[in-house]
Amino acid sequence: MPNLKEVINLSKIYGISFTYNPKGIYISRGYSPKNFEIINRKHKINFNLTGISVFNRKEKIFKPIKLYYQSNGLTKIEVDEPEYLHKIFDLNRIQKESIELEFIKVENPDRKIAEKALKSLSKEQIQLLELDYTFEIEFDEKLYYTILDMEDGNYIAVDKVGKIYRLNHDHKQRVKLLAENANVFFELYNGEKNELEKIMSE
Repeated sequence: MPNLKEVINLSKIYGISFTYNPKGIYISRGYSPKNFEIINRKHKINFNLTGISVFNRKEKIFKPIKLYYQSNGLTKIEVDEPEYLHKIFDLNRIQKESIELEFIKVENPDRKIAEKALKSLSKEQIQLLELDYTFEIEFDEKLYYTILDMEDGNYIAVDKVGKIYRLNHDHKQRVKLLAENANVFFELYNGEKNELEKIMSE
């Protein structure tokens, strides 16, 4: 599962805390702004993972534990007596059995905002955008919602009133208005992102 390894490299663990309903260990993660954009773009998957057992020193047997991953990063370990995990379990003795993933659908509130701003578009036009990966970007106290990822750290985005912008982090003018509304934007865009490359650098 290379995606899990990539998230480990992109993130930093800031701390752990204990949960009691259900019992377990919660892991707090942080990301640099650049890595956070990568996580939002490539790692939208949330799931429970079962099939991992750790040797229980007290009971002298391998006991299964349940792992929860958010955005492909280990976020929670579900286990009884979480405060004593390191004493009860021998973390050097881990067995992998039949790995099973239970995917969890999480609503993307940023997508809802973008869809509302783009309500004048047809279903066919919406399908030409990348709303599954929409996330909020704040710049100069204004909020933008990505609708196309130009795959170089730059984006086409919409604001809450439906205006379309290009966001270019390397440009002197990082935010530039492209169209007063989404229908005007589709006079420039027909589904081919490479046709927008010139616009991104103007």
